[in-house]
Amino acid sequence: ESTPKADSKRRGSPATPAEIENREHFQLSPEEAFFLVFSLGALSVVDRTTDQPIPAEQLLTLFRSHSYFPPRPADVALLGPNDPFLIHYAVYHHFRSLGWVPRHGIKFGVDWLIYQRGPVFDHSEFGVIVMPSYSSPQWEGHEHEETKRTWAWLMGVNRVLSHVLKSLVLVYVDVPAPPVFEQAMRSGGISEALKKYTIREVMVRRFSVNRNR
Repeated sequence: ESTPKADSKRRGSPATPAEIENREHFQLSPEEAFFLVFSLGALSVVDRTTDQPIPAEQLLTLFRSHSYFPPRPADVALLGPNDPFLIHYAVYHHFRSLGWVPRHGIKFGVDWLIYQRGPVFDHSEFGVIVMPSYSSPQWEGHEHEETKRTWAWLMGVNRVLSHVLKSLVLVYVDVPAPPVFEQAMRSGGISEALKKYTIREVMVRRFSVNRNR
């Protein structure tokens, strides 16, 4: 004669659900973290060795040195106004100051995606490519690398963005020459130095004979 307990063993009792570890975590880019530390004072980045918050000036040097590959020593003499972090942070700070929410756009082949309210609330309509510019004559004699882009690259990025209903925006960053940047850092710190970066946006759109008639 079978019993409910025996029947349960034959059928196989339900296994105890295993506890699933939540591996999702909140991650900030260096530009986002520095903006929260420097501009809003809403974040503290703690040094794991000392358990003390890293000052904004030291954090700036750290981010600048690690924006190269391989990272450069955290020596101000080896860094300059054209550090990748400084150029991208100038663009990030520019859009945040105008009320936009930039997020990294590597998924779509661009430097930034900009949102009106944020990725939780709406979709991005614009993909941003950062284009450093060295128009100042004072750059003569100082080491820098001009950005080299081809028409094939431009059309490829624009085609990718058009497939996801986004518009391409080229953001030209006029980088100050080292003497101008260093003087601004001595006189007013990063706040004064950021004023020396000139930013202008150019939207790229595909011309259609029928649609743009």
